Amino acid sequence: MKQVWAVVLAAGEGKRMHSRLPKVLHPLCGKKMLEYILESAAELTNRILVVVGHGASQVQETLGDRWRYVLQEHQLGTGHAVMEALKELPRKGTLLILCGDTPLLEAPYLKQLAACCRGRAAAVATARVPDPSGYGRVVRAQDGEVACIVEDGDASAEEKKIDEINTGTYCFDLELLRKYLPRLGTDNVQKEYYLPDVVAMMRKDGHSTGACCLDDYRVGLGINNRAQLAEAVKILQQKIGQKLMLSGVTIEDPGAVFIDFDVQVGPDTVLRPGCILEKGTVIGAECLIGPGTHLVGAEIGDGSAVCQSVVKNTRVEKGSKIGPFAHITP
Repeated sequence: MKQVWAVVLAAGEGKRMHSRLPKVLHPLCGKKMLEYILESAAELTNRILVVVGHGASQVQETLGDRWRYVLQEHQLGTGHAVMEALKELPRKGTLLILCGDTPLLEAPYLKQLAACCRGRAAAVATARVPDPSGYGRVVRAQDGEVACIVEDGDASAEEKKIDEINTGTYCFDLELLRKYLPRLGTDNVQKEYYLPDVVAMMRKDGHSTGACCLDDYRVGLGINNRAQLAEAVKILQQKIGQKLMLSGVTIEDPGAVFIDFDVQVGPDTVLRPGCILEKGTVIGAECLIGPGTHLVGAEIGDGSAVCQSVVKNTRVEKGSKIGPFAHITP
């Protein structure tokens, strides 16, 4: 099997977030947006490059030296970002190209995409969406493979009717990508180097270009504004709550609690409405938490009850009764 590499694109400014914080550093359930896709990619390979640009130093300082970084000094499109990364990549192999703003795209989907690319020049992760407005449309050839990807601003009236969109996630044969990437031009509305144009060039020359259509379109969509950020958090909360409930935790109203990604809760514990359980919190078995309780990095012993209280970075002995209206800190 060919050596697998991954390039994660995280250079964009994210203007629609209206924030001084780089978009990929916005948190979701206790973890930075960019960390989700990096950790998913790490399940496939440890050869990962992060392309940074806007707020590059802040991104690097926040994520640390676990990752290798490539600077895209001028943001001239996705194709240009990959050109910058190619300088650090080998001649041959398999290359996953991922977006830093797709935190819901977990490792199993990336494995499906890599499998789809075997024996092909390229494979694209696509999704069929209720409203494709604003997204690049995937135009299929008669044999079902990808003929080309047309950006929304460049699409004809007929192409705009297509509901299959490009998620911005790709897998390429690295040797062929090196051949075609330098051919990219900027003859488009945005005057940028569009990476999807490489797929069309490969197909035109007779190479196989596949599509891996996601079974849940939501996981492949990027986050561009605060509303989409909130929707992604909602999806993550559903997953976190479902996992806890299947492990024996009672959540009386799953939509009325907020639980960070790493929170641990023991069986037969009941979470009542209005609870906020933040990063680092560990709750034992047979506890009653809430209503209206806020825990941050707290360790709650078995059989304890915490009602309408705040507990931060404190260990609570088992069998304790706290609240209402207590505020406990170290």
